[in-house]
Amino acid sequence: MSEQCLFTSMGMFIIDEIHFPENSGKESHYNVIGGGGTYGALGSRIISGFKNSQKIGWIIDKGNDFPSEVESYLKSWETGAIWRGTPERLTTRGWNMYGDREFRDFKYLSEKKRITVDDLLKYEQLLNSESFHLICSPQRSLEILSSLNKARLSNVSNPIIIWEPVPDLCLPENLQDCLSVLKNLDVLTPNAEEAARFFGKPEPTTKEEHESIAQQFLPYLTHDSQFQTGSGIVLRAGAEGCYVLTNKGVSKWFPAYHNNANPNRSVIDPTGGGNTFIGGFTTGFVMSKGNWEIAAICGNISAGIAIEQIGMPKFDNIAGKGDFWNGKSINDRISDYVKWNGIDVDVGKVLEILI
Repeated sequence: MSEQCLFTSMGMFIIDEIHFPENSGKESHYNVIGGGGTYGALGSRIISGFKNSQKIGWIIDKGNDFPSEVESYLKSWETGAIWRGTPERLTTRGWNMYGDREFRDFKYLSEKKRITVDDLLKYEQLLNSESFHLICSPQRSLEILSSLNKARLSNVSNPIIIWEPVPDLCLPENLQDCLSVLKNLDVLTPNAEEAARFFGKPEPTTKEEHESIAQQFLPYLTHDSQFQTGSGIVLRAGAEGCYVLTNKGVSKWFPAYHNNANPNRSVIDPTGGGNTFIGGFTTGFVMSKGNWEIAAICGNISAGIAIEQIGMPKFDNIAGKGDFWNGKSINDRISDYVKWNGIDVDVGKVLEILI
């Protein structure tokens, strides 16, 4: 594959163990596919469809313990993943303990292998991608962007940059570093609790509180993308969906896929929902040439698919019918989401852009 990617994630691939308290009655799960890069690629793959699947760029470092069933499943997506054999090491593995109120404790069980711009230099299609998903500290995001600017071809457009701050660093002492990054971004997308923590505030509970927090970032989001639709913050609000606020006048809420309007509402495990949202949002944004509304729809639908089970969704590509995730086509999911929530968009035009 040599053509330019639509989407490239700088996040990692991880194999997870998932555990619950002894009194929960829930069983532990092993060899669960995870990692921010993986979930970002999932969101992108959901929206890209089969015709663009090879334009999804990410790196999978395959240790000497890599499960064959995991490899078979991921290869069924037919993305542009770079598979790197690292037989001298174990695959990056994580341990997750879930408690009440979506509490999550996490630690690495094996050494992590971070993705850097140097890793992209060997793969022109990744290096010159149309968009990048960053999950890192403010300082590292600046280093990545500087390296990308130096290494990319001069005849390709500037990429769409979407940054997800590392949750542990969303603290008041890091606020100024965060704000200093924003002029270089197209999209800032923390979840609401993380965004509030930058200002020493509790998680917002009303739409007004969400909007107030988002507004505090907006003056620093001064960049304009190649699509000339501005830059903005997409505040991820879990079951409430997302709030989009841009420097060109967009201020709008988009409901979560699994809300009360959905007759098939089924949320099993929220793990990876945020990363999957970002992959879907970014890919929708690029494919629609900067349409924030279409991107938000894509993000919410992608996240909805990610949280319908523990780990990855069931995937099938049916000849003549396209992709099915957990038994439902992306066409039907988009049509239903728009109808259930009364969103004023032309579904036919959205599908024409994406499918």
